[in-house]
Amino acid sequence: MKKLLIPFILIIAALFQSCTGPRGPVGPAGLDGNSGPIGQTFEIEKVNFNAGNDWQIRQTFSAANVGLEDQDIILVYILWNTTDNNQPIWRLLPQAIDMPRGITYNFDFTPLDYTVFIDAPSTVNLSTLSPNVTQNQTFRIVALPANWSNGRMSAEKVDYSDYNSVKKHFNLDESKIKKISLN
Repeated sequence: MKKLLIPFILIIAALFQSCTGPRGPVGPAGLDGNSGPIGQTFEIEKVNFNAGNDWQIRQTFSAANVGLEDQDIILVYILWNTTDNNQPIWRLLPQAIDMPRGITYNFDFTPLDYTVFIDAPSTVNLSTLSPNVTQNQTFRIVALPANWSNGRMSAEKVDYSDYNSVKKHFNLDESKIKKISLN
């Protein structure tokens, strides 16, 4: 009986191996493994903070031709310094300006606009800040779609505090960054 059972099992296994069913429905289009950048980046130059603008700048995303959906996010970086070979050093906001007094660069946003501001306790007189803190600042804004994690790189970890890691992870093209000047 055992001798008959082994060939019978092999024949059954071979039959099931060759069976095919009808093709299922085509799923939605997804991201290609080599697709382009995810999100959009733009830069705001010559930002000046003062009492006249309440130590903040508020801009619409439409001014940068960026459309944000309700669940999308933005990251804001400030040009903090440059290296010896003139490479920019970007720092993620919020960024401390004066820790003992609790002063920071910070931001908030809605799907329509964003605000970059100097944040401080009400007891701090912001007019005492030096011009190198309040004048001619440059900010880089990275707008990321909320569903980016459904794409090709969702399993990878990103150090959002490191602009270069974000640039590499999301395949951001430096040559396509829109520059906006606030003269």
